Amino acid sequence: MKYTLITGASSGIGKALAEKFAKEGHNLIIAARRTNLLNEIKNQLESKYKIDVIVFTVDLSNSNEIQNFYKNVKKYQIEIFINNAGFGDVNLPWDSDIKKIEKMIDLNIKSLTTLSIMFIKDNLDNDVQLINVSSVAGYSIFSKAISYSASKVFVSSWTESVAKQLRKLNKKIKVKILAPGATESEFNDRALTKTKYNQKQIEEYKNRVNKKSAQELAEETYKLYKSDNILGIIKNNELKMNDGYYDIRWV
Repeated sequence: MKYTLITGASSGIGKALAEKFAKEGHNLIIAARRTNLLNEIKNQLESKYKIDVIVFTVDLSNSNEIQNFYKNVKKYQIEIFINNAGFGDVNLPWDSDIKKIEKMIDLNIKSLTTLSIMFIKDNLDNDVQLINVSSVAGYSIFSKAISYSASKVFVSSWTESVAKQLRKLNKKIKVKILAPGATESEFNDRALTKTKYNQKQIEEYKNRVNKKSAQELAEETYKLYKSDNILGIIKNNELKMNDGYYDIRWV
């Protein structure tokens, strides 16, 4: 039995992805920290779409849990692996909470990279897909979220480079990036936790960006999955798909 694995699946884009892929008939492995929310999603989707949903409770910002998590999920036949777990920080770097930044780097960069490498290594010659969720901030630094943007620049440049290298080597696995803009989800609330910006600045930040719903982003992700493109990026609130923007020097 084949499965689509989604991390960060208890809310926001991850939850919407679970709904979309379930609707399209995919069995799911959903992972996040909040067991109660995952079980609610499992019960709803299994009842509604008659699919199989497997739940894993894991904190992927904790490096001690990543290896064990992957060891357990690799027992299943994963055809799509979506690295969606991540969070942001809206602050000037020197105003940020250091522990929050460390945790963000652990989740946005270390966890995603570790899981990606292990999945790619096990599936070089298999017809599977890895989709890493980055951000438009991975292609344009946001002045009010420099540390977060930098973490997504890593995700975008690393994933694009890996995708192009695998294609050059004619490997079967396909690696892709979704780069969403602002989304109506819990993400912004967490990103604004412990911010030093005042309420007026926060409201200006929220109102300045065009937001897509998590459900719209899930639809865009599915289009990317069905395409042969590497990158799906939201520009002017529309999905643009291409083979990315980073140049690789073949040395």
